[in-house]
Amino acid sequence: MTGIILMVALAPVAEPGPGVGKPCPALRAHMVKKDESADLLAGRMEAPSVVVLVRAEKFDRPLVRVLRELDRESFRVNPDARVLMVFLASDRKMWRERLVLVDKSLQLDNTILGVTDEEKLMSDWGASVDHAATVVVVSQGKVIKGFGFASGADGESAVVLKAIPKAK
Repeated sequence: MTGIILMVALAPVAEPGPGVGKPCPALRAHMVKKDESADLLAGRMEAPSVVVLVRAEKFDRPLVRVLRELDRESFRVNPDARVLMVFLASDRKMWRERLVLVDKSLQLDNTILGVTDEEKLMSDWGASVDHAATVVVVSQGKVIKGFGFASGADGESAVVLKAIPKAK
């Protein structure tokens, strides 16, 4: 009896984000509500945050559902948790205006929206060009866990919510 053994070597898939346990890079973006640029993580290093990096051209309705659920449920896991959502867009001004409407429509209570045209921010945060959104849970100034979403699918917010440190 002759058999053929086929071996396939798979390269490990890197987890999105800067790397678990690593310090958080700056999250500099133009804030939608305040109409000014700032580091969205400034003053939040001790508290848990869900950093959501969205590629504007891949922003769609299924992703909106996931983002809305993160906004509504993150503070239930930990009242100090906030969602910091930054859109990468080549036309920053147009997207800032669009995000004002998105914020009003979705009634985001626990989310700070920002927009940037800096690809460096996305690379600093380990955001893949293949993902519509890269989500990184941070606390105590360090990365807890990273996730990459091609689009929004049911249950994706649940895996992120499980990574948020619970209130003590």
